[in-house]
Amino acid sequence: MTTGSQASEAGGARALGGVGRLALAGPAADRFLDGALSLLRWTILALALLITLIWPGPGRTGHPLWLFVAAFIGYNAIVELLRRATSRLRSFAWVPLTDLPVAGTLYYLDREPGGPLFISFYLAVVTAAATLPFRRTALYTAAAVAVVAAIAPTLPEWAATPEDLRQLSARLVVLSLVGIGMTLLTRRLVAAREVAGVMRAEADRLAELDRLRASFISTVSHDLRSPLASARLALGVLQATATERHRPQERDLLATARRNLDRLTFYVDDLLAVNQLDAGMLQVRREPLDLRAVVADAVAALHPLFADKGQLLEVELPEPLPVLGDARRLEQVLLNLLSNAHSHTPAGARTVVAGRLAGAEVRLAVADNGPGIPAGELGRIFERFYRLDTTTRGSGLGLVVARSIVELHGGRLWAESRPGAGATFHLALPRRPRDPAPAPEGGGRAP
Repeated sequence: MTTGSQASEAGGARALGGVGRLALAGPAADRFLDGALSLLRWTILALALLITLIWPGPGRTGHPLWLFVAAFIGYNAIVELLRRATSRLRSFAWVPLTDLPVAGTLYYLDREPGGPLFISFYLAVVTAAATLPFRRTALYTAAAVAVVAAIAPTLPEWAATPEDLRQLSARLVVLSLVGIGMTLLTRRLVAAREVAGVMRAEADRLAELDRLRASFISTVSHDLRSPLASARLALGVLQATATERHRPQERDLLATARRNLDRLTFYVDDLLAVNQLDAGMLQVRREPLDLRAVVADAVAALHPLFADKGQLLEVELPEPLPVLGDARRLEQVLLNLLSNAHSHTPAGARTVVAGRLAGAEVRLAVADNGPGIPAGELGRIFERFYRLDTTTRGSGLGLVVARSIVELHGGRLWAESRPGAGATFHLALPRRPRDPAPAPEGGGRAP
């Protein structure tokens, strides 16, 4: 069985290998060419009729020139009627077989070398170039050149003078170039449309795969949250009720299990956040809050991880940090920043969370004294799935999610580092406007 990917690749190969062979064009390309040919023929014939009406003149038979153009227009109308009435004649492939005899007959009756009816030969050659294979088009063009070369000397105004010979030669050369040039152009156009069609199909396939991926991640992430929450609750109850009958090793195992569940919950939250970001559905609820409370919750959640690794985690928040924000989402930001510091610093390292007011902004910094970030990597740490150290655990999504949440709050998140001197992540959020002063009692003006 051929898969969708294999079918797309096969279609691309057929399109790329189909230059010069109209048989590989496909129904869509055939319809496009038929519509373009019909429009081209009608447009050129309408212009030819308009010219002969604006500058009328008698043909060599005494009939007006526009009458011969109108005759070819009538023939073109019959062709269109047959194409629309009979499904087997819908394509233009048979039209060149009748174009050349009709064009030759009318050109002979017009009896004017290079007159308005000469344009009918161009239309015949162009139609053949768009519908016939290259070799047949070359033979058809040669036949058209032969018909013109045979008819021209029989016309009354033509003589074997050097000037007439030069004009006839020029017409024959131009007619040949039109036939060959249109053949090459048409094949290139057909191939380009085929490749575009294959690329559109491949883009649709990838879009569907991306939709399925997003749906899978969303479903699995939501399904994981309930058992994770239940397991965390159960472990919390066991830890809270731990007594002397639990050996130290057992209490340590409970604590380790609880921390690993917390870490897994962080990963699930990041996956959900990324999925919502891709769908444009991640929203934040802005409420008045003190950022110090968010920091306290995040520090309390991760302090055991730092302690297990022998790392110091300190907080320096001497003043209130009023913002309008979503406490849960901002805690997710802090958890990701602290988890990043914990993962990329060795035992004994020190991480400090410091905050201050800076004009219209609230500034928060998570700084560590670890190995730092190489200069060449600093610009990539906020890329999706990028990990500075592939030996450490992590999804590579934490910093992406953190920056996106901060930007949804109208803030900024950036990093600074010097190799060997640690790294600092700076968070800046708009400061909450001061609450309006209460109105004096009685509704009057304050003195």
